[in-house]
Formats: sequence, structure tokens, C-alpha cells
Amino acid sequence: MGDLLHMENVLKRWGVLALATILVFTIAACGGDDEIAEGDAPTTTSADSGSGDTPTTTPTTSAPATPPSGGATATVTLDNGETYEFGILCHLERQEAAGAEILFTVVSYDDPINLDVTQFGADSFGGAANIGLYDSTSYDAVWEADSTYGTSVELSLNGSTVTGSGDFYPGGDIQQTPVPGELVANC
Repeated sequence: MGDLLHMENVLKRWGVLALATILVFTIAACGGDDEIAEGDAPTTTSADSGSGDTPTTTPTTSAPATPPSGGATATVTLDNGETYEFGILCHLERQEAAGAEILFTVVSYDDPINLDVTQFGADSFGGAANIGLYDSTSYDAVWEADSTYGTSVELSLNGSTVTGSGDFYPGGDIQQTPVPGELVANC
């Protein structure tokens, strides 16, 4: 029963994340307004705390892609020593996608491992936060920190910088031992 519920949550999340990714690329292609007011207060959200067990698996790391002309980049650093670097596109303003409120998103492009970061609003998926690293060919999760698992994931937006931390599960499998990690995205 738990596997069925997990699969249902994964399918719902993928639908929303796919729509959010399409929206980010559409906005980037259309040349939206990228200015952020200097006086904007940081937005911080947090989900419930989870396990702090030691990591047991170590997947391979990815090579960085060429960043876009704006130079937006992100780095995910896991406590097991793995580091992933990405060229990214960001949408840092509130948006509606598939009936869900998304506060901000960060996605990578053209990497062997793709990054997808989404912070939902309080009324959408309970304010869920997600940091996912996915194989760009198979779309399988490589590492995933997701508050819908009932674990601690925190994302913050301060100006044009997104930071986050959480427990990353190998393959997105909550039956595996998580590895603490951090995200820094300079949009």
C-alpha cells in the first residue's frame, strides 16, 4: 500500500514539475521581467524533520554544463563528498501551474544529471519543497530531497539566490539511507 501511495505522489509531482519546467522555458524564451526589488525580504519555508542516518551509497557525479549567457549556476553538495554543478534557468516569482501555486523554481538544462528545484505555496501540496537530481536520459531520480516524504527540506529565496538543504534519498527511494546536502543557486 505504501508503494502505491508513493507512486501516486511521484506521478502527481512529475506532472506539476513538468508543467513548471515548461513554464520556465516559455518565460525565458519570451524574455520576462527578470528584475528583483532590492528590498524584497527573504522567503523561507521548511518541512518536517526526518532521519539523520549516515549515507551508504555513492552514485557518480556530473560534469557542469556551459552556463547561459547570464551565468546562472547552481551547486548541490552532499555530505558524502559528491558535488553537482549546473547551468540553470530560474523563475523567482509566484506562478500558478496546473492549479498549484509555485513560489519559485530552478531548473538545469543540457546536463547528464538535471536539477529541478520547486517551492510550492502553503495552499499547494502543503507548501512542499523539492530538490531533485534526475538522469537526463531515463528521467530516473539520482538523488531527491522532498518534503512530501515527511523529511526536512528547507528552501529560501533571497533576492536572486536560492539556498536549500535537506535529506537526499538515493534514487528518490525513502527506504534507502538519506544523505544530508545543500543547494546554492545564483540566478
